Amino acid sequence: MSEVLCDPTIRAAEPVVLAGQAGLDNAVTWVHTSEVLDIAPLLRGGELLLVGGVGLADASPTQRARYVRELAERGASGIAIETGARLRRVPPEMVEEAERVSLPLVQLRRVVRFIEVTQAVNGLLVNESVRRLQLADEVSHALALALARGAELPELMAVLAERTQANARLTAPDGELLAEAAAPALGVGSFSTAEADDPAGDPADDVVTGPSTAAPVGMPPVVAPVDSAGVTVALLTLTPRPGANLLVLDAALDRAPEALGLAMLRFRPLSRRQRDTHELFELARAGERASTRRLREVATRLGLAGHDAWVVTVARIGPGPSLATGIEAAVGRTGRTLVSEVDRHVHTCVVGLSLGGRSLEQARQDVVTELRSVALPAHVTVAVGPGARSVERLPHTLAEAEGTLALTDESHQVVADSVALGITRLVTAVDRDDLLQAFVDEQIGDLLALDRDRAGSLFETLALYLRHSANKTETAARLHVQRQSLYQRLERIMAVLGHPQPGTSRWAAIALAVELETARRTVAGEVRGFGGLDAADRRATRRARRPAD
Repeated sequence: MSEVLCDPTIRAAEPVVLAGQAGLDNAVTWVHTSEVLDIAPLLRGGELLLVGGVGLADASPTQRARYVRELAERGASGIAIETGARLRRVPPEMVEEAERVSLPLVQLRRVVRFIEVTQAVNGLLVNESVRRLQLADEVSHALALALARGAELPELMAVLAERTQANARLTAPDGELLAEAAAPALGVGSFSTAEADDPAGDPADDVVTGPSTAAPVGMPPVVAPVDSAGVTVALLTLTPRPGANLLVLDAALDRAPEALGLAMLRFRPLSRRQRDTHELFELARAGERASTRRLREVATRLGLAGHDAWVVTVARIGPGPSLATGIEAAVGRTGRTLVSEVDRHVHTCVVGLSLGGRSLEQARQDVVTELRSVALPAHVTVAVGPGARSVERLPHTLAEAEGTLALTDESHQVVADSVALGITRLVTAVDRDDLLQAFVDEQIGDLLALDRDRAGSLFETLALYLRHSANKTETAARLHVQRQSLYQRLERIMAVLGHPQPGTSRWAAIALAVELETARRTVAGEVRGFGGLDAADRRATRRARRPAD
């Protein structure tokens, strides 16, 4: 994205990034122009959208914010808005929403011909894509020749290191080193940046000008999974040397895992336990379609069937095998039986629980506590599913753990507890949003309307009051108000709600409606400044998508 903004055709518009700087590394696949506000469903992801502001000028603030949010959810790389006669400035609600979802929002302060921008930038993108395909074919051909002559893993890694100018390592998911090779000196039997961009030696034909195709000093390693017979059996890590061509590196990441997977199948075939583990998770993900008899058979062979209960953890671990082993060390420290797999950058683990007189929830909470005691990098997120009292319930705990992980904010270190997020999961799972909304409206609709009319915080006050078991001292402290001010708010709240009595079914219905509305707001991304949620709850739900209106 940042490179596209440096193109002369866009620089002529004097672009200024107003929000979403965190997304400036987004890859741009195409530059598109449209004034249609509901364009998001028609995009494929990676588009930079050029907008003249005609449709935005007549849109409401809610529509503008939703427009930004939907583009981010669709995977657009950014928005560039031309300000002028129709739209004097970029609306603040768009800036705020773009910053929240980390979508680059750019103001174009001068008028340029969008057709010239799209022709120039898209032409470069097409040329780069063609060159990338050529490089990918060359990498594939080199690896295929090595495989054909019987090369083993060390030789294949040496070919990769030479072609990519990157140190290459192949590790098993548990961290075992399988093979590695160091990159030769730049230019020795390999592609330099200039050679890859301009094989004929003509600088005028460069696919991308400037240093954008050269690996910078200190570039972090890139990681790709290697699959064999449908199972992730290894992780390929490439650490480029300064000046290595990034197009070649990208081509290698695209094609090398397939060749390495074939080599692994030849020289290191899957063990029976690996095949059983893969089948266990395939059966669990099949849900109701799975054969319960087969599920029990596979679980028995893996040593899981002899336990009292089970729970599934799902972690977004990112690159690097050691994170998976760290998670397993935490949940397995008391001798529990674990069966795990790494698929891409997701680690999934079935944990066998021995209750020993404790309740299932107590044993499950021990797993949550032990995971929270591990020092994990900030990008790692772990979700713990609900407990299962029979092997046949493994599909349920796996599905709920995966659903909880989908709700979490990957930018925070957090262990998300699916049971603690039960109402939020319910809100996202129920197909009839109208029924939930009708229940909330009939129970606390008047209170919500009063807040909307007066920009008040009565709902927030009630949510905290109920969360703290009607303890006024703690509620006032969380709200940072004097107790007398809290008393006045509570008197107004109870009057609006008809003075419900604690301990009655009406009081319980109000409490449920408050939790449902809290969950709806967090799922919709409306938690900014909302104090009704604990910090862990806010982190665990910030990236959930907004339900359809």
